[in-house]
Amino acid sequence: MMKKVLYAEDEFTNRKILEIICRKMNLECILAEDGLQALELYRKESPDLVILDQYMPGYNGDIVAEKIRKKDKLTPLVAITSDDEAVSLLEETGFNRVLVKPVKNKDYESLLNTYLE
Repeated sequence: MMKKVLYAEDEFTNRKILEIICRKMNLECILAEDGLQALELYRKESPDLVILDQYMPGYNGDIVAEKIRKKDKLTPLVAITSDDEAVSLLEETGFNRVLVKPVKNKDYESLLNTYLE
């Protein structure tokens, strides 16, 4: 069965890049444009990995992570942020890993390999 990645990011180009990487790696990529949509898709799709941008409309990534962690301690959560200062806050929120932008394609690939193999 194909593994599912949920990626919530308000920037179109970043969503497109991850979608292409997922397709190459034979992973299903579920895309959300904001935190509210991310939660809805998380509940509906039960992804194997959730990648959340920290700053986005609706809910920020840390809020989405807190809501997911209340019910689910196991699904790996990865935060992506442009803010170095936010890293420790994000780790405390329950993220397994925090990546600081700019994120390179090979960083995404190694992330997907780490959590989905």
